[in-house]
Amino acid sequence: MIWKTIVADGCTWDVRSVASPAETGAAPHEEVLEFATSEVNMPARRIVVRAGTLEGMDEAALRSAYLRARPIGGDHYGRPGKRMGDVR
Repeated sequence: MIWKTIVADGCTWDVRSVASPAETGAAPHEEVLEFATSEVNMPARRIVVRAGTLEGMDEAALRSAYLRARPIGGDHYGRPGKRMGDVR
């Protein structure tokens, strides 16, 4: 599977839809987009969007979603903290 990618904050981010919305707190008509670096040098970021949105997103829409996404594994300022339960 080829994931969509964007370059932001000096990293290449892979964008994917998280498979289990129930575990993430998303409603049935929503999906969770996850932004993760292949270098694993930054914490992954997630945002909830309407289901089916990822397929139609262009570069500008991906960048907008990335800017609104929050890091997992820390608070929304990116500081280390309590990890989310669905993070390995």
